[in-house]
Amino acid sequence: MLSESPLALCSTFSLIGAGAFMVLAVLPNGPLQRQGVRRNVDVLCAMPCLAVVLGLVAACFGFQDQSAAVALLRDYGGAALILAAVADVLLACAAVAYCLCVNLGKDAEGRRRRALLRIVGALAALFACASGLAHLAVPEPSWATLATPLQMLGFSLLGGSALVVLMLEKAGALDDPSVKRLLTVAAVLGAVLGVGGFSVQVLAVSEMAGAAGAGADLVRAASMHIAVGVFCLAATLVFGVMAIRMKETGFHSVIAVASGFVGVFCLRLAFYALQLAGAA
Repeated sequence: MLSESPLALCSTFSLIGAGAFMVLAVLPNGPLQRQGVRRNVDVLCAMPCLAVVLGLVAACFGFQDQSAAVALLRDYGGAALILAAVADVLLACAAVAYCLCVNLGKDAEGRRRRALLRIVGALAALFACASGLAHLAVPEPSWATLATPLQMLGFSLLGGSALVVLMLEKAGALDDPSVKRLLTVAAVLGAVLGVGGFSVQVLAVSEMAGAAGAGADLVRAASMHIAVGVFCLAATLVFGVMAIRMKETGFHSVIAVASGFVGVFCLRLAFYALQLAGAA
């Protein structure tokens, strides 16, 4: 299982960073236009940008490995894998360009700024969807289910919304009802898709068998990672909603973000461990 760590690390950072930009791109613009708030949010955009860049770096190292999951994706990922790779590179470049533009550029306001953020958000959504489709294209029975792309999109939304909550809380922008409502919807939807999709996959694998052995045995071997991952993602949702709804600021958003990264990483490791075609 540990042989898949670089790939799991890559998808964890990239998905959460992409999710944060997806959420930022659809936030109502009005509440963020206050001068001090806008400046703070611009500076804090470095956090999802760093996550995306770290995910890209991890991917460069991860796809040099000879692990079973990397071999499957490299051999069978096809056009979807190429699309995901291109989207990841473009997302990293666009995210860096956006952060530099809003923090150092002269045109830090207006329609161009909003248009650039929407471009970054669209690239983030493209990357999340293409990553799921690349796994879906692999002839691995445990991955060949609609639950695969749905859970990856869910992880992206849940972890990304927690990161945006942290950003807005630190920026003093977490006081608008419309912003709170959208963040809550994103977090709940992400939890349903992520945990629900992964649960469907685990139940399906439990009934399968392959060259690596009985699916139930694979699930049992990955049970610790599954338990920790589900617990951490549940904590991400709970502490994220607490940070959104409570008037007092505290460490709820920090705990939500930390739990999100740990939870997604554990479930990505477990995902790659559930390979029926060969040992992970």
